Amino acid sequence: MNESGTTLQHLRDEIDAIDAEMHGLIRRRASLVDRIRAVKARDSITTVRPGREADILRALAARHDGRFPFAAVARIWREIIAGITRMEMPEYTVAVYTGDDVPGCWDLARDQFGSATPMTPFATAREVLGEVAANRAVIGVLPYPNEADGDPWWTNLSLQDAVRVSYRLPFTPPDAPAAGGAPAEALAVGRIVPEMSGRDQALATVETQETVSRAALGSLLGRIGLQGKRIASHQNGLWFHLVEIEGYVEDDDPRLTELARLEGVERAVLIGAYAAPITAPPSGEGTA
Repeated sequence: MNESGTTLQHLRDEIDAIDAEMHGLIRRRASLVDRIRAVKARDSITTVRPGREADILRALAARHDGRFPFAAVARIWREIIAGITRMEMPEYTVAVYTGDDVPGCWDLARDQFGSATPMTPFATAREVLGEVAANRAVIGVLPYPNEADGDPWWTNLSLQDAVRVSYRLPFTPPDAPAAGGAPAEALAVGRIVPEMSGRDQALATVETQETVSRAALGSLLGRIGLQGKRIASHQNGLWFHLVEIEGYVEDDDPRLTELARLEGVERAVLIGAYAAPITAPPSGEGTA
């Protein structure tokens, strides 16, 4: 017993009471599933809502303080979100690229979409896209694009009806710095209706007859009132440039039409939109 008269058993009893309260709240949250499903069906709201998930995690980050790692808090809530989603949508499954050339997609998928969510590995990006396009998977997780890709998967999205990029992973900062280099990154695609989250980014492909430098492409975007950067380029007849645009952009945004009309541009196609990731843990983390 310490000077205050508290025993270890007293503290354990308090922890047990907190655990029981937390478990009760999780069960209470889960009990709302049937009502949520009915409202979504009535109002034609999709089950998978990346923007809503981002709102929840950003609110957690804004409230968080103390020494308990925010990464652990975020992981707990991602598991809760995934569990509730599976209750609403029993067919919720994920196809994951697991090629040897780009490790890390499987772990990112597990972290984001839940440890109990059915996931299937595929050796090629084409197979992952095929699973989502054929509705055999709700989500497909693919490596983040780069200039070295010989057969980039993102050039196919303008051909895949309604399959779009919906997540950038990881959304929350990892538990610890990556060993041996930069942390893994990925994009997740699906037939998911995009929605604003307050801090968003969009992906588009810009097709040109000639190669275009990063600076020149940024200048083209600036002329039509967009800010963005080129992520990768690939030549297959035309030049395909993947650009990340700051802010929320929809398919019918008139700026994309204006971009396609600029000299040297053949076509501009929106291929996704996602909530901008949280790039740093809450400022209070690590304090007493």
